[in-house]
Amino acid sequence: MQTHRLFRRGAALVLGAALTLSLLCGCSLLDELRTGSNDLFREKPVARQQVELEGKYGRSQLNGLQRELYDDLYGAVSRAEDSIQVDSRITVEQLETVYRYYFSDSPEHFWVDGYSYVTGPGGRVQKVLLRYIGTREEITRMDGELEQKIEELTAQGAALPGDFERSVWVSDELARRVRYDTDLSGKSPYTAYGALVDGRAVCQGYAKAAQLLYQRLGYPCLYVRGESRGERHGWVMVKLGENYYHVDPTWNDLYVEGMGEDEVILNHSYQNVTTAAISRDHRIYGDENYPLPPADSTEMDYYRVKGLQGADFGGIADRVIAAAAENIGRGDYSVEMQLGDAQAMQAAAESTGGMRRLIAGVNEALGREAVAYRYSYYQNPDQFTLQIYFERAAS
Repeated sequence: MQTHRLFRRGAALVLGAALTLSLLCGCSLLDELRTGSNDLFREKPVARQQVELEGKYGRSQLNGLQRELYDDLYGAVSRAEDSIQVDSRITVEQLETVYRYYFSDSPEHFWVDGYSYVTGPGGRVQKVLLRYIGTREEITRMDGELEQKIEELTAQGAALPGDFERSVWVSDELARRVRYDTDLSGKSPYTAYGALVDGRAVCQGYAKAAQLLYQRLGYPCLYVRGESRGERHGWVMVKLGENYYHVDPTWNDLYVEGMGEDEVILNHSYQNVTTAAISRDHRIYGDENYPLPPADSTEMDYYRVKGLQGADFGGIADRVIAAAAENIGRGDYSVEMQLGDAQAMQAAAESTGGMRRLIAGVNEALGREAVAYRYSYYQNPDQFTLQIYFERAAS
C-alpha cells in the first residue's frame, strides 16, 4: 500500500484540513499461479464457448496456429482438462504469448492456476499441462457462488439508463463491496471470485472483477498490466460507445486511516480517462499486454459528464454547489471536481473564501444549515482532482 501526498485531519480548524487517504495500490500481479489439483469439471458443458470466444479481444489479435491454440486452451480450462496436445510448430514464446492473451481475456476462469509444458525436438512445444486451484467440489461450489453473484449484480447494472451510468456503477459497486486485502497467502485476492464473493482483493482482483462485470453487461473490457510509482499494478480498459477508456477500480476506492470496515469513500479520479491522463501516474507494460487500442476520447470522462471540470474553482463553483447539495440529499457528504492543473487544485483546497462560498451555497440550496463551516479534503496532484468532505452541522 502506498501513500499519495495525503494529510491528516485537523481537530479544531474552522476551514480546510486535508484528509489522510491511501490509494489502494502497490499490489503484485499473480500471472504464474501456484500448483493445484487437476481433478475438476471433467464433464462441464461448454455450450457457450463459441459465443464467449467471439468477443475476446486478445483472441482477435491472434491468427493461425496461435488462435487455434487459444481456442484449445480456453476449451480445456472450461472443462478443467489436465493437458492439451499442441501443434508441433508452436514455440515456447508463442505459447507464452497465447497464454498471456488468454489470461488477460478470461476473468471467468478464476480456477486456472498456471501451466507448464513439454518440449520435443527443436525445443517446440508438444504438450501443455494445466494447473487448477483445488478439488472438483471446491471449484464447483466457487463457480456457482460467483455466477450467482454476477447474475445478481448485472441485473442491477443493466437497469441503469446508459453507458456512462453503468460504467460508474461498476467502480462504485466494487468500492462498496470490496476491501483491499494485503494478505496474499491465498489465491482468491487475485481473482474476480475473491473480490465479488469473499469481498477482499488486491488490484488484480479488483480489475478482474470489473472486467467480468463490464463484459457481462455487454462492454468489451481489457485487463491492463503496468505499474505506478515503481510497483506493479493492474487496471482495465472498457469500450463505451465507439471509444475505449481507462478505469482503475482499485484507486477509485479510497481508504481513510482509521475508517471502519463498512465505511466507503467513492472517488472517480480514474473513471473513464484517456491514456494520456492515466499515464501521468501509471506506466503500461508494453511487453506484458496485448496491443492495446487507443484511448483518447474524453466524451465519457467522469468530471466532464458531471460538469465538474474547469480551469479553476471559480469557473465551476455553481455546478459544484449544486452537485454537493444533490449528493448530501442522498446522504453523501462530499463533492468532487477536476481543475486545470495541480496549482489550481491546491489553490481551491486552501482557499478560505472559496470554501466558505461552497459551504454557504450548499446550505442555501438545501434551505437549511446542513453542513458546518468545517471541511477536509483529498487531493490528487497527478489527476488534478479535489474531493471535499463536509462536516454535518450540529442538530
